[in-house]
Amino acid sequence: MTQTADPQSENKPSLRDLLVVVFFTTMVMTLASMAVLWIPAIAPAVAADLDVSPSLVGYQFTLAYMGAMTTSLLVGGFVQRFGAWRTSQSSLGMLAIGHLILMSGHLELMVFGSLATGFGYGMMNPPALDLLNRVVTPSNRNLVFSVRFTGVPIGGVLASLVAPSLTLAFGWQATMLVVGALGLLLFVAMQPLRARFDANRQPDAAVVRDPFSGLRLVLRSRALRFFAFTGLCFAAVQLSLMSFTVTLLVDEVGWTLVTAGVALSCVQVAGVIGRVSWGVIADRLRSSTAVLILIGSAMTVASLTASQIEADWPQFVVFGFFFVFGIVAVGWNGVFASEAARISPPGNIGHTTGGVLFVTFSGVLFGPVVFSMLYQVTGSYSATFLASAALAALGVVFLGISRRAARAQ
Repeated sequence: MTQTADPQSENKPSLRDLLVVVFFTTMVMTLASMAVLWIPAIAPAVAADLDVSPSLVGYQFTLAYMGAMTTSLLVGGFVQRFGAWRTSQSSLGMLAIGHLILMSGHLELMVFGSLATGFGYGMMNPPALDLLNRVVTPSNRNLVFSVRFTGVPIGGVLASLVAPSLTLAFGWQATMLVVGALGLLLFVAMQPLRARFDANRQPDAAVVRDPFSGLRLVLRSRALRFFAFTGLCFAAVQLSLMSFTVTLLVDEVGWTLVTAGVALSCVQVAGVIGRVSWGVIADRLRSSTAVLILIGSAMTVASLTASQIEADWPQFVVFGFFFVFGIVAVGWNGVFASEAARISPPGNIGHTTGGVLFVTFSGVLFGPVVFSMLYQVTGSYSATFLASAALAALGVVFLGISRRAARAQ
């Protein structure tokens, strides 16, 4: 794809700066992932206390991503005015505010708490990509971005392990203080480094600007536009896998809930391994798009295979299959983000990646809804994985269009 000016071409970044940026951006992402997945991890307890259906509590996840989509379009001006480092710190504050509102236990207020949590989640990616783009080299950029993106599955695992046990011990409302406390500690730990990493900020830059400016930058470029559409397709496949694996195995294969949960944990662990591994491969090949095409093709095959799982399949085969599925369906994000930052116009990484992420989050938001509607029509969870296969294949097509458009520029 089209090369942009490489920030490392004149001044090679220090190893110290690289390690510091990777560590803190990964920690912020881990905490943000924990924050978004905290309520889903304890949904039965929250639902029982609020006297609502657990499925209604699940809308918290949707509201959070609506908030994330909103701030992904707005945060570019904040990054330019106050700096990427301060914006990352601010995302921690917003996550804490969101959880404090959720702690109220009032359903109406929890709607706003879910949105606020999503605002914090959407604020953390554009500044992180800006920071990472400053400290990587062409030989390590995909690995570095991919390591940072391991924060998502790590945060999910931590939420699923910590939140339920704390809820049993102290009640679900008290556990909402965990994200706030951890966010405060991380904010304070980051503060001494703020001047160093926000030295390039533009104090006169406008904070409030056209929220769709970044999205327009993406849509005006054929290469960026179809690249963003790829993110939408891949995100929908990822959320389909995370949302329907357990239900497929319990309702249609006849497994117990606990055994099906083991299969889902295979997906989550594989996501961490996949994100790092794909980053290494992309750096070795020096082609992010080639790796993403490989991933998308593997997603297509894996989705088709998932639709054919039967009760007579050995459990170890199913566990192994979902591990492989997780490597591709949950492991693409780091390479994708690296390429999005690399092809963004110099000086507009916050705006452009915000636009790309807005489109990507659309897949997260609407994918599970579409798949649920498909189930209502077909009465089969296997059919949702056939839809995943179609989306993964479409994502590969979009990548091909994006690649050709970039070469023609």
